[in-house]
Amino acid sequence: MFKVSPLLQTGMKNHFLGALLLLAIALGASSQALGGASVLLPLNPKQQAILGIQVSQLQSSSGAQLLVSASVVTPPGKEFTISAPYAGQISRLFAGVGDSFKVGAPLAQFTSPMLGDARRLLNEASIDYKNAKAAAERDQAMFDEGIIPAVRLQLTRSKQEAALAQLHAREAELSVSGTSFDVGSGYSTGTLKAPVSGTVLEAFTAVGQRVEAGTVLFKLADASQLQLDLQLSSDKAAQIQVGDEVSLVARSAKAKIIGVSRAVDSSQLARARAVVTTRGSLQAGELVSVMVQARGLLNASKGSDRWLVPTRAVTQWKGQPFVFVANEQGFEAKHVLVISSTDDMSIVEVSMPLGAKVAITGIASLRAMLQKDE
Repeated sequence: MFKVSPLLQTGMKNHFLGALLLLAIALGASSQALGGASVLLPLNPKQQAILGIQVSQLQSSSGAQLLVSASVVTPPGKEFTISAPYAGQISRLFAGVGDSFKVGAPLAQFTSPMLGDARRLLNEASIDYKNAKAAAERDQAMFDEGIIPAVRLQLTRSKQEAALAQLHAREAELSVSGTSFDVGSGYSTGTLKAPVSGTVLEAFTAVGQRVEAGTVLFKLADASQLQLDLQLSSDKAAQIQVGDEVSLVARSAKAKIIGVSRAVDSSQLARARAVVTTRGSLQAGELVSVMVQARGLLNASKGSDRWLVPTRAVTQWKGQPFVFVANEQGFEAKHVLVISSTDDMSIVEVSMPLGAKVAITGIASLRAMLQKDE
């Protein structure tokens, strides 16, 4: 005979009791009318605990605040990509993701027959230039003594200049590759070094891996200075100005708007840039929600009550946004006007007393109670 475990029995019992409680509460609240603004949902503390309802206190918001999503980035010119200079193999790694380094620090050893060939051509060019230089010096001395004509000296100097140009070309080829040669390493092995001080953001290789020329091996960034890349709707972009203050309270960080582009991209979003003035706990590559103190809105809605609430506290009912405000009897479903929102936080406009609390979990159960009234 099939037996149900005690743990499963307890879970089924709690689920059944919760469903009965929800139905009973909904039937008890059926006499309440929405009235276009709010409706009371009576719940005692024990019932709230069964339904898993938790609350959070509202934070006051001024009429000049806008919530915006942003990416934490490094300033232009502070990110670098290290690519494979030739087709070859990674023979050794010196750095990984998250490692910090100074300019010129080794990142990896790279081995390639083409690298060995480039090194050979550089040595040959160096020898050719030394020979051409010696020949030019010899011919200069012979010309000074009247032994050779000027045309021969000119020809020797031209060969020296050509040899020097060839040497510079070979040096530039290896310089662009970002490799240097160490004593004791193989003839075809060079060391890839960091062009700046910074941090390894991404590493795309492993020891022994064979790569093609141009394959990205590392992404580096100088994270000593950070910026915020703000994604804005058209109406928010029109309200933000250069010089507006940006705050990230949860990260103890601050920034200032330094540029706003109101042209929208394919996703119908405009852009703005802010330089981080107080870094706090920000890290490059993060997605964050920020609050912009828009000076253009200082005179907007001065007499209105605006509150900062978690976005998950706002629910839709009959096509209107609502929050569930806690009181002594239970919760009051109250209609709000959403002024600005991100995935994390929202600014809503509604008349509520200071210190009011709203439900942030158990929203589905409270909404089901509202739907039972319909």
